[in-house]
Order: sequence, then C-alpha cells, then structure tokens
Amino acid sequence: MSRTNEISEVTRRALADYFEMSGSSWAGRLNDQEFAARLYDLSALPSQDGRYRDAAADIYQHAVRNSDWGPAWIFYDRRFNLIRAPDEDLLRFLCETVHPIVRAEPQEAYALVEAYNRLLAPDGWRLTKAGEISGHPLFAATSAARVELFEEPTGWPKVDRQLQEMRLRLAQAQSEEQCQAVGLLAREVLITAAQTVFDPDRHPAIDRVEPSNTDARRLLEAIFAIELEGGHNEEARAHAKAAVRLSLALQHKRTADFRTAALCAEGAASVVNMLAIISGRRDGR
Repeated sequence: MSRTNEISEVTRRALADYFEMSGSSWAGRLNDQEFAARLYDLSALPSQDGRYRDAAADIYQHAVRNSDWGPAWIFYDRRFNLIRAPDEDLLRFLCETVHPIVRAEPQEAYALVEAYNRLLAPDGWRLTKAGEISGHPLFAATSAARVELFEEPTGWPKVDRQLQEMRLRLAQAQSEEQCQAVGLLAREVLITAAQTVFDPDRHPAIDRVEPSNTDARRLLEAIFAIELEGGHNEEARAHAKAAVRLSLALQHKRTADFRTAALCAEGAASVVNMLAIISGRRDGR
C-alpha cells in the first residue's frame, strides 16, 4: 500500500459528507468511542476538553453521551485527521467500518462498500472482499494501479485462505506487531504450498536427507530443482530460490515495518504462483 497520498481531500470530504447526509454511522453497532478504540490508543491521545484526561473520556462525553460533535466529527478531529492523514490510515478506517464486529448485517456492509467505491474510484482505490469470518465478509483496500497477474485462486483451498488472510492483514497493518504477523502468515503460506506440491518420490532432497514437513525452504528447493531443471530454466530457478530466500529471511527480522511486511508477502505470493504454474494450475488461462 502506498505511503504517499493518492486519495484527494475532495474525496475525503465527500466521504465525510456521506456520513453527514446518509444517516449511516461509521461506528455501526458500536458507539463512537468503542469504534475509535479499535484503531487508536485513546488513552494515549489528549483530550480536547479540559474536564477530561484523555481522548477516550472526551469522545464519550461529546460523541456518545451528548452526541454534539456531528456524524462525521472523526474526519475533522486533529487527533485522527482523516482529511489529511496518510492514505493507509483512511483506508484502514474505511475497512474497519465494514468489519463484521462493527457491521452486523453483510448486506449493509456491501452497501457501504459500494458507496465508498463510487467515491474512491477517481483516485484509483477500492475496497474488495478479502476473506470471511463466520460467513461475514472481510474487506481490504486495493489499488487499481496494481494489476495482479493471477487474481483467481490457485484451487488449493488452504493455500488460498492463507493468502487471503495474509493480504488482509497486510492491508490493515500499522504496528510492528501487526507487520510481524504478516511475516508469520507468509511462512504458513509457504509451508502449506510446499506440502501441497512436494512428492518425496519425485522431489528428492538436495542433500539426500528427507526434509521435515514444516521445512519450507528445503521442501521448495527440492521441488524447484526437479520442476525447473535444466539450463533453459536457469533464470526461473534463480528467481524461485531468491523469492524463497527473501520471504523466509524477512520473516525472521527482529524489527518489522510495512515495507518489510509487504516485501515478505510479495515474496510468498510469488512462490505460490510459481508452484501453481509448474503444477499445471494456470494452464487453462
């Protein structure tokens, strides 16, 4: 996700106006304080009312108890500043408004997403379904500027579920811990994909020692050594090895930021697509 602002102030004010005019609450079935606490540490943010110690208390006073701030107050509140905040902050906010915990009825979530997408379209962004929880949709932000070579699932159910979850977590990642969680999911994707394709009779280990069922690196090395053998596959084999090394190395970095998480996820997705190609999963395109 881009760290520069592509979503204009015009679009952001249109989103705020939508909540002012439509009667739909961005907090859904939560109150404003409960919703904001899902995204921000309200106890660490200052109060704008001298009677209260922190943001949690003055939001409760003005947006819950008295409701005197207006329906779109969070867009203009300088502590959250959704009118000028980085794109990822705004998109994370929008995705949260249609989270199943916030929005109980799936049809209401879909209707909101449709409205968001009409407003976001001129700036090249949209919300798309990225997974489910208990039959309820989860949404993630995607950029029209990025075209996926293979958008459809691989057909390996567990791999596809893990890829969806990894992409959803990446779209919502803000903290170091959330970025690290993306790396852990990328590791699980590689393990599952390797287990799905690996055949011990066809893919002998490079060092002739049978790899553990969870040793993604050695399983994948064995797969690519056979499926991409020969000089004419030298570049593809090198790319596959590099993608595996990239994804695995980034998963073990002691610190994590969005760029690290995004590179890790990209490496894992690249490996999965290469496995799908050599397994014949993409032959019907």
